[in-house]
Amino acid sequence: MQGKVWEERFATPLAAEVDALNRSAPFDWRLGPHDIQVSRVWSRALHRGGALTEADLQAILDGLDRIAEEWDAAGAGFLQPDDEDIHMGIERRLTELIGEPAERLHFGRSRNDMVATDMRLYIRAEAAALENAVRRLVKALADQADGHRETSFPGYTHLQQAQQVSLAHVLLAHASACRKDAQRLAQLAGSITECPLGAGALAGSAAPVDVAWIARELGFDAPAANSIEAVGSRDEVLDFLYLAARLGIHLSRLGEDVILWSSQEFGYATLGESSSTGSSQLPHKKNPDVFELARGKAARLTGNLTTVMGMLKGLPSGYNKDLQEDKEPLFDAVDTLQLLLPAMTLAVQELAFDPTRIEASLRPELKVEQVVGLLVERGLTFRQGYRLGQRLVKGAGERDLRVDQLSLKALLEISPEFDKQVQDILQGGWTVPGAGVSGGTSLKSVQAQLDDLRTWLGSPARNPPK
Repeated sequence: MQGKVWEERFATPLAAEVDALNRSAPFDWRLGPHDIQVSRVWSRALHRGGALTEADLQAILDGLDRIAEEWDAAGAGFLQPDDEDIHMGIERRLTELIGEPAERLHFGRSRNDMVATDMRLYIRAEAAALENAVRRLVKALADQADGHRETSFPGYTHLQQAQQVSLAHVLLAHASACRKDAQRLAQLAGSITECPLGAGALAGSAAPVDVAWIARELGFDAPAANSIEAVGSRDEVLDFLYLAARLGIHLSRLGEDVILWSSQEFGYATLGESSSTGSSQLPHKKNPDVFELARGKAARLTGNLTTVMGMLKGLPSGYNKDLQEDKEPLFDAVDTLQLLLPAMTLAVQELAFDPTRIEASLRPELKVEQVVGLLVERGLTFRQGYRLGQRLVKGAGERDLRVDQLSLKALLEISPEFDKQVQDILQGGWTVPGAGVSGGTSLKSVQAQLDDLRTWLGSPARNPPK
């Protein structure tokens, strides 16, 4: 089979400039395994309906097996310069291998329903693979947290020290966000339940095929409810790109924290040797490139989502060639996360925290909240205690002292409520509270969070249907 299958309809050949624009083969080649799977099932469906003889079916299946081997060996190199897309490339090669039976395979189907099916199979597989990659990052965060349950750490709001927490609690905040991303990826893989194959170009297949059987064979629950929507929808692509962007944002925020923590000004953490880079000019530098690239690639992932949303918003119903623009953003999102997640996991594993430096950075004003709590226990209203807490901070500032440097006399001058017990709180050491609400920073709560994460990590990840 030479040239385009549709070209005899036209009096002049397709211009090279238009052909270059029109071809999706340079990027949709990676749908090859799914397209082969779709063709296998379609050929069997045609045979079941009486549209293919046993001999033709066997020739097609044998040819597809050979093509699968060639694709595994060559990848993108499987396609030829004249192939428009992966579908036509496979049909071209099948015709070369088995001759006329290959020309019977496309009866009743369209590239419109083929690509919609291929994409859903691809997304299910990649969502499941990325779920596993996110799980490995969550485990790295949990392992780090496990060693720092009693490491006091400044919790920030507005990038200002706000409350004392544990370092484990902060690390588990990132683990919790990424865990939800993994869970949503698993839900996405499991939510792609309708099979577009059999929708044809838009009106449904004219071939004698059982679309419910086709759906089951491809691991779907049911055929598409509406053939027009089936070929014109890219909801699964949007769902995946949203989750990719959301995960990218979470990785970016983790990256930003580590970048700050590993700076000389903070000094909370030291970067690992094998996950850091140096400077071409400055011999002393150790750069957090992995975490900086996480920030940068988050912009790329959100941009992919925006691209496809913008492409879809003005389309009329049914298939339109604009839909070809869904693939490169999708493939780029997959490639980006496949590259980023292992590097992030290693970089998190290699972080070395300095509890002494972290504790030395804690501002004694963080203990004023404990003082307010003590005053409330004594019978003051919260607002009364809160105002006295403000007076305490202000009084220390007026004396050019920290609150833990105030003498008992100075405390009593600020308020008669500030007795020796208040001074003991302000001058005492830093300890992570043993009790507190579920989800908080107490030792008991952090241990419960870790136990819950370990249980989830021990549960099997969802594999895509076969």
